[in-house]
Amino acid sequence: MRGSDHLSQVGSLMEAVLRRTPSFSANPLGDWRDLVGDQVARYSQPVSLKKKVLVVVVYDSVWKHHLELNKLALLGKINEKRPEPIVEKIVIRVGELPESLPILNPNRVQLEKARSRRARREKKPKTPLRPLTPEEKELLRSLPDPALRAIGKRLLQRIPSDES
Repeated sequence: MRGSDHLSQVGSLMEAVLRRTPSFSANPLGDWRDLVGDQVARYSQPVSLKKKVLVVVVYDSVWKHHLELNKLALLGKINEKRPEPIVEKIVIRVGELPESLPILNPNRVQLEKARSRRARREKKPKTPLRPLTPEEKELLRSLPDPALRAIGKRLLQRIPSDES
């Protein structure tokens, strides 16, 4: 078996684990808007998920009452298709809605650090600059705009020469 075959098997195994274990994602609940609908999502947001307790902030007491009435249905919708419940209790509070969606998984930071380390290693080196040929210099001189000449020079210097 080749190395790439092993990698694809490991990749598909990891994918299966991540699908079954939503706690690895930044928002293990999924998209709040998909769970509650557009109108409710405009006036409510989940702010934390700890020890299977979801805390939701709502705009006012009317929305709190609405969510309190639909708490069981929301619990069912969140936990459906999961091997074990991710939320067992929902606490609803009236308060100021955060401008951006909160990150419900505190371990997400560690996952992103691991991703960024990988990305740093994959940086490609720049193409070395080469001297311009007399024909290229003449072409650049014929350009009327100085800014266009400067851009053209930088581009031409990055093109590999025929000699290499």
